[in-house]
Amino acid sequence: MNRNIESRYLGTLSYSAGLRRQAEAGLRLESNEVAAEVLGLEHEPVVTLGVRGRFDDDVVVSSAELGLKGFELRQTERGGQATLHSPGQLVIYPCVNLRAFNLGARTFVDLVQATTAEWIRAMGIAVHADSLEPGLFIDKSKVAAFGFKISRGLTSHGIAVNVSNDLGHFDLIRTCGVRGQKLTRLRDHGVNLSLEALFLSWAKAFKVKLSNSVESHLTDIDASN
Repeated sequence: MNRNIESRYLGTLSYSAGLRRQAEAGLRLESNEVAAEVLGLEHEPVVTLGVRGRFDDDVVVSSAELGLKGFELRQTERGGQATLHSPGQLVIYPCVNLRAFNLGARTFVDLVQATTAEWIRAMGIAVHADSLEPGLFIDKSKVAAFGFKISRGLTSHGIAVNVSNDLGHFDLIRTCGVRGQKLTRLRDHGVNLSLEALFLSWAKAFKVKLSNSVESHLTDIDASN
C-alpha cells in the first residue's frame, strides 16, 4: 500500500475552501494516490460547532452580533463542541489513511497530540495535556485544540494552534464547552516564526511519527513470527 506523505501550506482560506481542500485530499487517500496529505492554513473568521455543539449553549452572542463582528457560523462533522478560527491561528488538517499506517483511531489521535506537544516543547515551552479537558495547555491556559472526523479509516479536520491571533474573539463562545476558558498563544511565549514556518516544522515531525508507526508495527510482526 502507498505510504507517501505529502504536506502543503495553503495560506488564508475561507472555511468552505478548507472543507473543499480536505475533500480533495480524501479522494486522493481513497484512490491510494497518497497515504497522507497534511494541510496547513489560517482561516478567515469563523465559529464552528462540532457534533456535540449547539448554538444556544456554545455561542454567547446572537447570530446577528456574530455576523457584525465578521464571523461566519458553521456546523461541522468533527468531534467536540465550539471553537473559533481567525487569522494568526495555525490550523492543521492531517488527512490520513489510517489503514496505510496500521493505526487505530485512538492511536492516531494520541500520535497527533504527542507530535504537537513535542513540537511546542522543542520551542522551549513547557506544555501539557489535561485529563479533564481536551487540548494542550501552557500552565492553565489552552494553546491548542483538537477535533477530528474519522470515517472508513480516513481522517479529516484536526488542530488549531494559537500563534498570534486575537484571543479576545474567544469571548464570543464557550471554548470546547468551557465559558471563560483561559487561553494563550505562542507569540506570548517568545515564538515569532511565520505560520508557514511553524506548519512546515510540525509536518516534518508528524511525518517522522507516521513513518515510525509503520516501522514499529512491522517490528512487532517480525517479533511474533
